[in-house]
Amino acid sequence: MSPTAAANMTRLVAIGFFPTALILASSAFASVDGVSVWLHDFLDFPLDGDFTFTPESRWIAAIAGGVFAALLVLFHQVVAPALEEGDERVRRGAILAMLFWFPIDSIGSIAAGAPANAAFNVLFLALFLTPLVAVRRPVAASA
Repeated sequence: MSPTAAANMTRLVAIGFFPTALILASSAFASVDGVSVWLHDFLDFPLDGDFTFTPESRWIAAIAGGVFAALLVLFHQVVAPALEEGDERVRRGAILAMLFWFPIDSIGSIAAGAPANAAFNVLFLALFLTPLVAVRRPVAASA
């Protein structure tokens, strides 16, 4: 994958997930939490209408939405340009960050009784890692 294609995929994935971050952040507001309730129920598959927020879960979901939004902005504004510029330190750091996040989030989801979220994490990880590991630097012509 060319550096430009990898950067564009990274930007597209970040933009594509941004509404999810906003939905998570909306969990704090009971008057507008309908989509967030559905999302939480879906991520704790099967979709059975059996999800309700507690005050504590609203607070945690809102924090998660904010942190997720920050991660997406970081990927869009720092990681994607670094892929275009060939910055290996940022590329390796982004890979390492995702590899730390994945087992922590997935094991925690399973332990909390939401194994479906761990399965969704596989898709999320694949979408973010693909451009990071598939990017190829142009081979310099030798003189």
